[in-house]
Amino acid sequence: MCLPTDTSAKPSRQLGKEGSSEINKISNGSHAKESASSFYSVAWPVHPLCIVAIAPFLPTWLWLSRGYTVWYHLITITYLLTHKEPLRRFLIVQGTGISLGWYTVFFKDYYVNGRFAHILYMNMPKIMKAAMVNDEGYVFYTNNSMGYMAISHVFDTLLHPGIVYILLKAHWSSGGTIKDICTWKVLMSAFAVSRLWSLVHTYYHDGVPALYYAGYDVYHIHDLGCWVPAYIAESMFLLSAALYKFLL
Repeated sequence: MCLPTDTSAKPSRQLGKEGSSEINKISNGSHAKESASSFYSVAWPVHPLCIVAIAPFLPTWLWLSRGYTVWYHLITITYLLTHKEPLRRFLIVQGTGISLGWYTVFFKDYYVNGRFAHILYMNMPKIMKAAMVNDEGYVFYTNNSMGYMAISHVFDTLLHPGIVYILLKAHWSSGGTIKDICTWKVLMSAFAVSRLWSLVHTYYHDGVPALYYAGYDVYHIHDLGCWVPAYIAESMFLLSAALYKFLL
């Protein structure tokens, strides 16, 4: 007489195989994530020496005869790649000085010449500039051009004070204070880089290095009067920050 066959173990073995397969999938997924994480940790943040090694090979059109804001954006990219905290504090100071100088020029040009933000429209990328500035170099107003003007202001806000705001929020979120930003190293570095930009461009365009550049080779402008308020605003900001540091 045959004993009843117990088939309950078979589903158990089948379930065991399926469970093992699921475990393998999870394990493989975990290894893949670990590999990706390992690669990410190696690739970022980039070591500053890598940036230094690459810098001499950058094309000159990227940084020469370009506005000081372009240098600011290049340093911002360097910060994003290296994630060095001192660079963040430097960029907050540099960006604030740039923004104050830039919008002081806006106010001066509007108050003296009745031109609102023309310097912005005249220095946008070519494809946008062509929609706002005529062949003689003057801003014109149409429904189409005013649409591009609105877009220009959005980009301008994001790439000038917008960057400062984001970096400042990150600084505060990490427990930083204004006192951490207003250090002699940061303030002197911001002043030095600003003057370096002027030295490079005065030497390149005029043959004589000077601490303050003023010319028509970098920006599309109607007169040289816009340089003075920009430099005054930047200097007043740095002097105020230095005074704050001195009185701490």
